Amino acid sequence: MEVLRDGTFTFTIQAEALARGLRPSKRVPRNSKYLIECIGAVGYDAVLQVIDDLESDRMNTSGVITDTFPYPQVFIFTNMIIVCSETTIYEWVASALVPMVGPVAAGELWSAVDLLTFIYLTNGSVAVQRSPATGVYSVTTDYPIARAICNFNSQVFVGSPVE
Repeated sequence: MEVLRDGTFTFTIQAEALARGLRPSKRVPRNSKYLIECIGAVGYDAVLQVIDDLESDRMNTSGVITDTFPYPQVFIFTNMIIVCSETTIYEWVASALVPMVGPVAAGELWSAVDLLTFIYLTNGSVAVQRSPATGVYSVTTDYPIARAICNFNSQVFVGSPVE
């Protein structure tokens, strides 16, 4: 590893590690010459590629989202990128943040599930859905308000529902 004057650094990955790729299982020891983790890229057609929308135009939220840490939250889904402030939900469209719904009640961190064109988000205070037919986001009472949700084999699991 070489540290440069401006504080950045370069790290050269040897060809053998690149050829072997990511380790196939966490049970493979760290010193077996596999790469351990991949951040900022996705596997596509058996090749690691950067996420074009985030690489070509850096997402600048400074003029739009003024909330402090841990916001903004970014969800990279199959068909869209959603960015959440504490009370507003945006979609990243054509290199710009487009407000979709809000302001809504502030809560805890947002949790979301991706079912292609249908999206379900909750923050422990409100539940929001994206209609697959129209693409319109709306606050809903059809789905539970919760602190955590996940998609497991197209089954949505709700954790710590709020009554």
